[in-house]
Amino acid sequence: MSTSEGQNPAIELMSQRRSRLMTNESRQKALGFVPRSSDVLVATPIKCGTTWIQQIMHQLRSGGDMTFTDIDEVVPWIELAYDVRQDLDAEHKYQPRCFKTHASYDVCPKGGKYIVVYREPCASLYSAFNFFEGQYFRPGEITLDEFVKYMISPNEKIHVNYFQHLQSWWPKRNDPNVLFLLYEDMLEDLESAVRAVASFMGIDDEASITNAVKMSTFDFMKQSREKFACNLLSSYRNKAMGIPEAVRLQRVATGSATKGREMMDEGTKQAVQKMWDETNVTKETGFQDYSEFRDGLKREKQS
Repeated sequence: MSTSEGQNPAIELMSQRRSRLMTNESRQKALGFVPRSSDVLVATPIKCGTTWIQQIMHQLRSGGDMTFTDIDEVVPWIELAYDVRQDLDAEHKYQPRCFKTHASYDVCPKGGKYIVVYREPCASLYSAFNFFEGQYFRPGEITLDEFVKYMISPNEKIHVNYFQHLQSWWPKRNDPNVLFLLYEDMLEDLESAVRAVASFMGIDDEASITNAVKMSTFDFMKQSREKFACNLLSSYRNKAMGIPEAVRLQRVATGSATKGREMMDEGTKQAVQKMWDETNVTKETGFQDYSEFRDGLKREKQS
């Protein structure tokens, strides 16, 4: 396939590989999934704490189970489930059933409970860059600024745009079956976040909550890094994407809330802010940027 004029060919290769991340059949199966009213789905843009919430949910409901080889085994990614031979209607060993999705509200399967998490967009994009580097492209082939500008462009069609995702879920933030969290708040006070998730899931066992806090720290998760390394995805989809089968994506990183903005040039940060403006996030939420959004959501929760 020819590259767009002036575009880094490594970006074209990344795009081709990511287009084979999952089959259309698997996506359609996910869209047709009917959750139970007790099912809990973490619904985030990419790199906004999805794996973190998966771990919190599973530790809360299991009381400390770490026997899985991939977190997606026990908290399935609905869009990928069919491709990795998972039955979305199957019972889970622990209750409630838990799932993950990156779907916007308009296409997300309805009927369950939803934990929605956002993160400062530059931090999210920087995390995605580090996440993809080494799998979808070799280190040094794509700069951070090239990557960001591609990911916020209309050419990125694998996952819903961060800003569109936010627009779609924002009006649902106060629904009784929706829990809104922010990544930075989780970093500052993990215990409060875990307790909020526990309450939302209907779990009030103090020992399970205390244990889940300990087992959801970055230090703990890094000690079990291989359990968060996309083993299912890699085993079933690397060949289709043209990636060596031994390559694994590593989900658990530094968790920084600020490094993304520090690493981007000014023009790239302005391009990210422009997307906030042009996708009408301000019109939808009333907030000019993520900092205002975070402060406003905090005030709203306290009122």
